[in-house]
Amino acid sequence: MNRLNPTQQAIRETLAKFAKFAIVGFSGVGVNAGFLFVLYEVLRMPLIAASAISVEAAIINNFTLNSWWTFNDSELSVYKFAKFNLVSLGGMIITVMTLHALVSNSGIYYQIANLVGITLATIWNFALNLLWTWGWDRR
Repeated sequence: MNRLNPTQQAIRETLAKFAKFAIVGFSGVGVNAGFLFVLYEVLRMPLIAASAISVEAAIINNFTLNSWWTFNDSELSVYKFAKFNLVSLGGMIITVMTLHALVSNSGIYYQIANLVGITLATIWNFALNLLWTWGWDRR
């Protein structure tokens, strides 16, 4: 019989949560990119403002899906949403600053720069949400 020790089980569960978190995040990338396109290309909003609004739309999407699926939390809590949003604010700062730096300094296409920022923010968001928003013990 191949039983996992508690450490191996914790690692397995954390990796499974990260995989779910990443899948949810991928759906958030679609929300973010869609909002960014409409706000920046169609409505001609300034890029930084359009990016910030797009990130918040993705945050709402991701909180809802992560609550229900990733962390098996059937109760949508305003308190947890506030914590998730605060953690995501750090991720938004990482995303927006990366987008701005890459577009302004390197001339990289804004959607590519946006994806780089989102990628960098993912580790920050997962670690803090796992430890603080939903708590490490909620496996």
